[in-house]
Amino acid sequence: MKKSKKLFALLSSLVIMAGLVVGGGGLPAEASDIVVAFSSGSSGTLFRTIGIEDFRQAGEELMAAGRIKDFKIVNNVVNRDATEQANIIRDFINDPDINVIIINPNSRTDLNGVLAEAVAAGNVVVAVDAEVDVPGVISVSINHYDWATKNAEWITSVRSSGNAIHITGNDGHPANEERIRATHDVLAKFPDIRLIAETTGRWNNQDSKQVTEQILGGGHDIDIVFTQDSMAAGILSAFLDLGKLPDVMFGECGTQFIRMWRELRDQGVELKFAAQPNPPSIVRSGLLVALGIAEGKTLKADSVGGLYGSTVYYPVVSWFTHETADDLWTFLEGTPDDWLHTESFTEEQAAALFE
Repeated sequence: MKKSKKLFALLSSLVIMAGLVVGGGGLPAEASDIVVAFSSGSSGTLFRTIGIEDFRQAGEELMAAGRIKDFKIVNNVVNRDATEQANIIRDFINDPDINVIIINPNSRTDLNGVLAEAVAAGNVVVAVDAEVDVPGVISVSINHYDWATKNAEWITSVRSSGNAIHITGNDGHPANEERIRATHDVLAKFPDIRLIAETTGRWNNQDSKQVTEQILGGGHDIDIVFTQDSMAAGILSAFLDLGKLPDVMFGECGTQFIRMWRELRDQGVELKFAAQPNPPSIVRSGLLVALGIAEGKTLKADSVGGLYGSTVYYPVVSWFTHETADDLWTFLEGTPDDWLHTESFTEEQAAALFE
């Protein structure tokens, strides 16, 4: 296997230089030889937990179908640390059996060197949930700029003035940076919206609740909440604990948030919100794309684009507001409070990305 991996690396480099293939390799391989390694970059958050389990389920299905030989998942001990993730990736590179590496990157740039090493070693390399700029690496992600733009534009269509807060995701993560950029671009068009505070909620309800409590403790009346996934329930809980409520906010395609909103509605309290999933199952989509490349298929030219010309965008389908929340509830009813509505490429949709 080690010998074939070196040959894979040499041939991949020649093909890429010739400009014939988009991706990190993509030469034909026996299905039984494909071993996939996934570096999640983090664990413990709702988004990551659902994504990791979905990846595990997809891996087991592909093994049962004979399309891959094996897979492994390695989570960071120190969540979202790029240095630790780089070491995990180097362990993958040094494993003679692994030939497909999938990562959720903890940095837009700090992993570029090790990702280039992984490509040079002959691995198919796919980044999920974010876009990275490394030759030979394909990214599979939603368009985070467009995702956040849609959220912010809807909110400002409901209320174009007032005091706002912006609770962001993890500092330094490429997806978070794109969402912040998009929100700021929208806010630049609305000078009557006063951004009182902008701080990280670290993509979890505990931290988002804590920082919201601190902001509200400053005495400001907050009309508008801009945020991302995995934090809306915590933010709303902070408001309710203080007997307050924003007029409009970006919500959550999650059981806890929608249950809290339904309880308010049943009490005759109106809270306007919009929600679209940032699907944790993007890792499943990434796995299907990586597998297609590893099986020797070539991505269609119009399947790839994005910030660096190397991204396969997953088009988010779902969109809900307070007016259609009952439709969302049909997906969530009976699920635990920590559940998030998700979606991903089907195998047929992934196959259609290739020539």
